[in-house]
Amino acid sequence: MQLRLIIERFDPQTNDAAYRQTFTVDWERHETVLDVLLKARRQDPALAFRRSCRSGICGSCAMQIGNISRLACQTLVRDVTGDGGELEIKPLPGFRQLKDLVVDLEPFFAALKRVLPWVITGPHHDGLISPEVSARIETPATCILCGVCDAAIPQNGPVTSAALVKNVRLAVDPRDALGSERMKSAGLTGEGLQTFRELLANICPKGIKLPPVVQE
Repeated sequence: MQLRLIIERFDPQTNDAAYRQTFTVDWERHETVLDVLLKARRQDPALAFRRSCRSGICGSCAMQIGNISRLACQTLVRDVTGDGGELEIKPLPGFRQLKDLVVDLEPFFAALKRVLPWVITGPHHDGLISPEVSARIETPATCILCGVCDAAIPQNGPVTSAALVKNVRLAVDPRDALGSERMKSAGLTGEGLQTFRELLANICPKGIKLPPVVQE
């Protein structure tokens, strides 16, 4: 079977604006979008995109596939095109395009740093947590910082989507000295947080489901 890959390309050294280029590649039903991108790059070694683990762990191959932000290594071609035809691929929306499918992640990580995304152990806590608490924070702790939620969910408040996931994960961690105080910086109502929780569950490649958290 053949697939027409329509890829948004841009090289700041040679292009004034992004343009679309079509690659025709052979594909099989077990192959992922990352597999066919690698085939396209054999046709043009200058085609730029990030990838590393190919296992949905590093988050580096996040991009817009069809009209949805996803991980290329986790997305089967057959799930987004059926029996083939065409597939359009763009860089993650909301991020500055550096080259082809590679985007500028510096603002993303800067937003994360502003919420102090690590446990600040309280002075009277021994650092140990029960299996029940561990289970409660396990889901948000699986965030791989791929940027899909920042691309797909409009920012509602001063904290970006991935940073909000970190905030909730730490706010329910009994070891953290800031605890629920972290939620004040999010500037969300209970309704706003519930809306975010539902949107995240639908688009996160890791299927993160945020636990209940005290907001005041």
